[in-house]
Amino acid sequence: MSNGKILEVCLNESHLKQLANNISSASQLGVKRFELCCNLHLGGLTPSVSAIECAVKNLKNNAELLVMIRPYNDQFEVDSQCHKIMREQIKYAAESGAHGVVFGAIKHQQVDEDITHSLVNTAKYFNLTVTFHRAFDTLTSPIKALDSLTALNVDRILTSGTPWQSGRNAVDGQTQLNTLLAHANAKPEIVIGGGITLDNAPTLWQLINHHSAKASLHVHTCVHNSIGDIDIDAICSLLKKD
Repeated sequence: MSNGKILEVCLNESHLKQLANNISSASQLGVKRFELCCNLHLGGLTPSVSAIECAVKNLKNNAELLVMIRPYNDQFEVDSQCHKIMREQIKYAAESGAHGVVFGAIKHQQVDEDITHSLVNTAKYFNLTVTFHRAFDTLTSPIKALDSLTALNVDRILTSGTPWQSGRNAVDGQTQLNTLLAHANAKPEIVIGGGITLDNAPTLWQLINHHSAKASLHVHTCVHNSIGDIDIDAICSLLKKD
């Protein structure tokens, strides 16, 4: 079903049988990437080794697994202890078969360049791609941050184009997203996420199509049913040809 659209689905660590079924079903339908977390109600934390291994085992069609690296739910500012744990978690994500990692580190509402540099180097040592998560939406100067993250060799930035915890979604952030897409050019990829629904996704695909920058959509709630199973019809709707 894949038609060039890059769809990234966020999955919460759950019963391994459900996780296996969700990964297998969605990747067969054309989902390119998955982000695996635990405790999504806390904004997403680092999942277990068993969940990572289960997810990797059930990928189809060369889909990729990205692993959230976030030890604590209250920490975008990374102290030395958290930094050490994150490096260890990147290592075990790689050893468990992940293709990439997702993290963020800020300091005084700017990119923490020292910590980010260290974590990126750790990830690249293990041949992992790097996504800077929605800590990006807490930053005071997004364009400056985009330039910093580009220089630090970050592969992707996840953003809604709206301030973190503002209650606004990615459609509300179109002006900012448009600016980021124009500025990013070829790299890093802009991963648009935050309040995406089946109804507003076409607007965001259209925004992506107006730019040469690599970009994708990141979804969670709209592709799961009430018990956490992947909604096949929702995936098909998001990936249908325009």
